[in-house]
Amino acid sequence: MSKGIRMTTAPQRQSRYAFLDELRGLAALIVLLFHVGTRTGAPAIAANGYLAVDFFFMLSGFVLAEAYGSKLGADMTFREFARRRLARMMPIVVLGVCLGTAYALLRWIAAPARSDSLSGILASTALNTLLLPKWWHGSATGWEAFPINGPLWSLFFEMVINFVWAGWLVARHKGTLVLLTLASMVVLAAMAGNAGTMDLGWEVPSLLGGLARVTFGFLFGLVVHAFREHLPVLGKPAALAAGIMLVAALVIPLHAVSWTIAMTLVVLPAALLLAVCAGRQHLIPGAPFLGAISYAVYGLHVPFLALYSGMAERFTGRSEAGFEAYLMVFLILAVAALATTFYDRPAQRILRRTLDQGSRAARRGSLPRDALS
Repeated sequence: MSKGIRMTTAPQRQSRYAFLDELRGLAALIVLLFHVGTRTGAPAIAANGYLAVDFFFMLSGFVLAEAYGSKLGADMTFREFARRRLARMMPIVVLGVCLGTAYALLRWIAAPARSDSLSGILASTALNTLLLPKWWHGSATGWEAFPINGPLWSLFFEMVINFVWAGWLVARHKGTLVLLTLASMVVLAAMAGNAGTMDLGWEVPSLLGGLARVTFGFLFGLVVHAFREHLPVLGKPAALAAGIMLVAALVIPLHAVSWTIAMTLVVLPAALLLAVCAGRQHLIPGAPFLGAISYAVYGLHVPFLALYSGMAERFTGRSEAGFEAYLMVFLILAVAALATTFYDRPAQRILRRTLDQGSRAARRGSLPRDALS
């Protein structure tokens, strides 16, 4: 999920598209509400919240191009970019896998007949920690690619498209990006129409669909960034329209594949375009805070919801929760805020420093002998 990407350029640029942070925080909250409904059986209030992932992919393309586009090929190598992305993404990935593994083991102990085997859980943990999908059918998790922590499927594709961009797409001309975006749009629409759903990528049989989703979303973000200087500054009206369009796409309870295709290929891209035109606007109370913790919210919330659902069913005998399940939102937001401040940011600094030191040591080791004298 881009949902973990922060602008790291100079302060004036960092605030230039401040409204994007607000929409990212809003989208992360809606994903959380969506999974409260799907993971606990509570009444749904964000019917198509899973489409927020496509918006995250679009944000990722725009924000990465803004933060690193001019540096790659100039004073930043592909390896340095890869190290920065790994340092940014992996702390939350690892913590999410730890939480998910703890839940999976508790479930295996409490209800082994309704769980994957112990060997399957441990193998899934090993792969998911490396941000790699499991490829076999689990007795309880089926074909789920990241059963230890479901949202990792989108982070896997995020990492893939990040590296493809840094290694190849970053040097492409604007016209090439437009053509690739249009082609990926056609492919994604065809794949979603054939599958009867836009909810692709989280299962092994639909991994190609996930690749189509991230390709279109990321490319569209790159195209918007490429033409950003030609876009008008529309201020608050654009911000208001973008917020309404984002919420409508994720919340309106229509599930027909034609509707979700339209939301993904038309409405969400329009929301991003308007958000860029909104510039520095601040519109949504609390959204900057949600934007700051959005990556932790996205990467950590599912294990907590799974644990809540399992405990609620065990102690109440009900397989479906009521609206009280949405109280978990406040706990998860608090955990995400603490994790962002006291774990994620310090871990990023340590990991970045460690990777940089390893890179410098490797370069010294590869120097000719006379260069060391």
